[in-house]
Amino acid sequence: MPISASRPHPWPRTLLHYGAIVELAVLEREKRPVLAAAVAEEVHQIVRVEIRQSRGHKLTLPCEPEHNLEEQIIREQFHA
Repeated sequence: MPISASRPHPWPRTLLHYGAIVELAVLEREKRPVLAAAVAEEVHQIVRVEIRQSRGHKLTLPCEPEHNLEEQIIREQFHA
């Protein structure tokens, strides 16, 4: 099963502090080859992945005025 930043099942969901760093290590890479993917880039045969927030990229996120983005984020994080 893929590990997805937006839906990291079966792990419990959580909000992380903006400075948090998440590190994933592959324990048996010979038995279970792993790849990491982000946006349109894939890296194969990884041993370790470090995930952190980039403050150097700006993003315009379109949303509808009648839908509160903060409420949608909380709902997605805490309600399966």
